[in-house]
Amino acid sequence: MFAQYQSVSFENVHNSWIQEINFKQCKTALAIGAGSGRDALASKHKKLCVTAIEPSDDLRALGQAFTGDDVTWLNDTLPKLEKVKGKIFDIILVSAVWMHLSPQEQTQSLQTISTLLNDNDYLIITLRHGGFSDTRTAFEMDANRTIHEAKQLGLSLILSNHEGDKISRDNVSWHTLCFKA
Repeated sequence: MFAQYQSVSFENVHNSWIQEINFKQCKTALAIGAGSGRDALASKHKKLCVTAIEPSDDLRALGQAFTGDDVTWLNDTLPKLEKVKGKIFDIILVSAVWMHLSPQEQTQSLQTISTLLNDNDYLIITLRHGGFSDTRTAFEMDANRTIHEAKQLGLSLILSNHEGDKISRDNVSWHTLCFKA
């Protein structure tokens, strides 16, 4: 999976929401499910202090090797995110993770994430539509439910963008939701 994640650039994968963010006003970022570290390192290159959450030991080790000391890596999981409780971030990116959470875990995760987000800053969630050909679990994505629950937590939707898969996988598409606190 590391090579697959690295096969496309941060800018290519996330071009829909990058224009919505005023990176000059942001200082900190949290990448949840940081995987290979591609997005975490790109965020660091945008002058952000980045914390990366990755529960997979193997991916976290590869991501740490890729980003070096530029990113702080933690072994933590949604929905609780115990290791970052009490911290505040200007940008929180949850990319290619939401589909692994049950609807109940998604609700709990949104509640947790909303407490970690700085006022007037950004939460980006990518929703994958389409299953996996391996053993990973994927739940059906409901963008409207996610938007509704985020709104109840005081998050305003500023972008909703649906697009095809950047690595041309059949039957996979993505829906990006960008919220502002």
